[in-house]
Amino acid sequence: MTLDAALAQRIRELARGPAPVLVASDLDGTLAPIVQRPEDARVPPATLTALERLATIAHVAVVTGRDLATARVLAPVPGVEFVASHGHEASFVASTLPDAAADLSKRLEGLAGDIEARFAGTALRVERKARSVAFHYRADPSLAAPLREALRELPEGLRLQPGRLVLEVLPAGGGKDTALAALVERFRPGSILVLGDDLTDVAMFEAARASGGRALVLAIGGGSETPAEVVGAADAVVDQGQVDEVLALLVEALADPPPA
Repeated sequence: MTLDAALAQRIRELARGPAPVLVASDLDGTLAPIVQRPEDARVPPATLTALERLATIAHVAVVTGRDLATARVLAPVPGVEFVASHGHEASFVASTLPDAAADLSKRLEGLAGDIEARFAGTALRVERKARSVAFHYRADPSLAAPLREALRELPEGLRLQPGRLVLEVLPAGGGKDTALAALVERFRPGSILVLGDDLTDVAMFEAARASGGRALVLAIGGGSETPAEVVGAADAVVDQGQVDEVLALLVEALADPPPA
């Protein structure tokens, strides 16, 4: 599968625009294909290689709902920064990130146990993370409505974050717009390429456009699972299998500046 000529040209133009270049990418559904069980997700070797090459000539960051430790294991690439747990953890210090949340671990664990008991015997999967709990109903989408009702009233200090066939509960505040702002503060990019596939990424798309630099926003997927809001907020849509090609093209364009 090949990128269309118009998008390829936009990527080249971004590379030749104001420096430095920042690439901010979601993880699951973008760098790593969506799988039935979150613990089985893997970033393909070719994608890791492309990220490693890109990180030598641009700023590269993974922005994810995964916790920081898991994100680092999934994308063990030198030079790549991480903003994880929907903006509540990072591999660097930034004033725009929320302060460490009060200890909400007991509330999160209590909620996780309660939901597990209510949905015992169903296909619901509960994923406990460092600073959140995700409730996956990919194996049975009919669980969406009763799960949302069960999570309608949350303990103080927690909020609900919808995703692709998942509802996640995490500390109030944060968000991928906050994550993008932290990256802009750190790198002061002149040009930004943003990649994402889920509702949580729309805020990151909007923050990139509001950053003051040139921005190119790509929605990954475009199939029936990709929310319409994600497609509508993007400049273009590419298949998840084309991510390597996008990254490789950017590497090529950055390494081969136009003649003076």
